[in-house]
Amino acid sequence: MNFPGLSSFPQKRILLILVLLAACAAGLAATGSFNFTGNCEGLFLLRGADGKFFQLQDDLYLNEEQRYIAGFDLDWHGLLSSSASPGPSLSYSWNEKTGTGYVRNYLPGNRQLFTSFSRFRDDAGKDVHGLFVGGGLPWTVRGDDLLKKNETGMAYFDGNRWYHIWCNVNEALFSFSSFTPLSPSSWEYLGSRVLHHNNTDLVIGSSHRAVISGVPVRIDRYAQFRAGEAYFILSVFLKNIGDRQVSFDYLYGDEPWLGNYGSSAGNVGWAAEGLHEYVGRLDADRTSFIGFYDHGNDAIGEGHSFTEMANFIEWFGAEKPLAYFSNGPYERPGPGGRTVPISGNTRYLGILWGPERLEPGGMISYTMAIGMALPDPETGMPRKPEVDTTEFP
Repeated sequence: MNFPGLSSFPQKRILLILVLLAACAAGLAATGSFNFTGNCEGLFLLRGADGKFFQLQDDLYLNEEQRYIAGFDLDWHGLLSSSASPGPSLSYSWNEKTGTGYVRNYLPGNRQLFTSFSRFRDDAGKDVHGLFVGGGLPWTVRGDDLLKKNETGMAYFDGNRWYHIWCNVNEALFSFSSFTPLSPSSWEYLGSRVLHHNNTDLVIGSSHRAVISGVPVRIDRYAQFRAGEAYFILSVFLKNIGDRQVSFDYLYGDEPWLGNYGSSAGNVGWAAEGLHEYVGRLDADRTSFIGFYDHGNDAIGEGHSFTEMANFIEWFGAEKPLAYFSNGPYERPGPGGRTVPISGNTRYLGILWGPERLEPGGMISYTMAIGMALPDPETGMPRKPEVDTTEFP
């Protein structure tokens, strides 16, 4: 864990003592279970699972709030906000054992961009470990306060309020023998670590193993942050470590609830050539990025009383993916005319590479910039930041 200006934080030891005392006093050993991650974000009592009445843990993830009974958290949010340096800077927390954490990118003008990784339970209620965008800190996820949940996934603070930019990522591998997605929670987590860090640069890596059609594949992921930049760069390497060829598709996507958590209202597609009001594919020869713009979709008469926030994912490399907008996760629109408007509460964008075929020992990589865009003062349209893909030393 890295906090500018702080070399230690003794409250963590105090918290661990309190946890042990509370557990003994409550007599939870017989009726409950314990889940201590080492994150020490607080002390939380949840309704139990697997035949237990209660569960006591030192952290709380998004999608666990339905089981939350009571607890308290340490005010990391206030501590980090007060310890930010005057210029652009980074602060982060990363747990190598669990592959979870978050990064705060302090921008000029009392603004910041918060990115959380694997601090959520997926739709199947399973843990996710590694560099997968999603989740939030306990004080933002407990209860049903949608305003607080704006500060989850990737979130932007403009000096006055938080805006939701990206939600829990919908990332998956698809084998040719089955359309069932291999989501990150089904990948074996091999470990993670902070590879490079100072006040302005940060690189984190996580490693995984997935089995596609009976063939093991190693997956190495790297997230690269620069202070003051409204994006991070994600690099994903897949290597066939089996003894026969493997074939698959790779999907990165999200229904981001851009602007305000819990609502897709106002989200309309955008790319280099302009707005996209209808479900459909993008022309990869005309654009290298895809995003949503919280402006309102004229195709369904939404008006324009929205936040004007925008997000984007830009891809790099010679291989051009299939990029598209749809009205639900894993829906893939076919080629042809656009007749169905982007609408509903699961407005989705996807980036699909494939079919990919790797021989034993073969490797393939994907590089994306994932972030936000602010309106151009001259046109009013979102202006994607120029992305610096230069690697750190």
